Amino acid sequence: MKILICGGDERSVLLAGMLKDDGHEVLCFCMDKAQLPDGVRAVSSPEQADAVILPVPAENAHGLLNAPLGSQPCRIEHILDCAGCGAVIIGGKISAQIKTSAAERGQRCFDYMKCPNFTVKNAAITAEGAVSELMRRARSALCDMRILVVGWGRIGKLLINKLSALCPAVYLMSVNTEARALAAELGCPSLPPDCPREILHGFDAVINTAPAQVIPDLTAFRDSCILLELASAPGGIDPAEAADAGLDLAVLRALPGRYAPKSASEAMYSAVSDILKGVDHHD
Repeated sequence: MKILICGGDERSVLLAGMLKDDGHEVLCFCMDKAQLPDGVRAVSSPEQADAVILPVPAENAHGLLNAPLGSQPCRIEHILDCAGCGAVIIGGKISAQIKTSAAERGQRCFDYMKCPNFTVKNAAITAEGAVSELMRRARSALCDMRILVVGWGRIGKLLINKLSALCPAVYLMSVNTEARALAAELGCPSLPPDCPREILHGFDAVINTAPAQVIPDLTAFRDSCILLELASAPGGIDPAEAADAGLDLAVLRALPGRYAPKSASEAMYSAVSDILKGVDHHD
């Protein structure tokens, strides 16, 4: 099978090597800053392919191909045009517009985020990376800190689990009453967004995993409080609001690629392999 890998970070580079080792013809586009594995061919423009692998997320903040290792911006629609009718398109957090564009070209589109094994592994790596980042930034040991995790999704749950092994004072903030009740039953104290300001003032670190704003007022936190943003853009913490409150905000998106690219690429490889096997079986 001819596979065109477009954009992405070190995860895409490692994925290219794994797919090449499986016997596929692997081409890489918009990755000219990367040192590609032996046997993987770099191309200066997209080509026809049986499968196109887009990164996680597929698009950057400007709606273009997410390609930190590439030198030139590229529209994903251009890649789809070159890939040809019948190509399988695989990527992460693919927009409705890209899915529609692929369908109009007779292409089948698959999203990593619909693969449970990938999303759970990706969340686990993100949670572990967040703990590492917090330890690197904190001036106190985690066992001496009070930490607030915002959001009760996959990442939030795994993050609370990992932090609770290191810190006795981990709290959840969620707008969801059932989530707060479940967390409490599991031994994690929980807070509603409208909790008293004096409670929020006692936290040493806040880690947001919610995709929308949950914390009503950042000025409730003391100046030394560490803010970490894990959620996809636009996230749950407004950088301008954090700056106005005198707080340092670290935006840590795409943590799997930065913290554990090998493990993250293995999760991508497993998802890609399952998708391609399913396509072959269906055909």
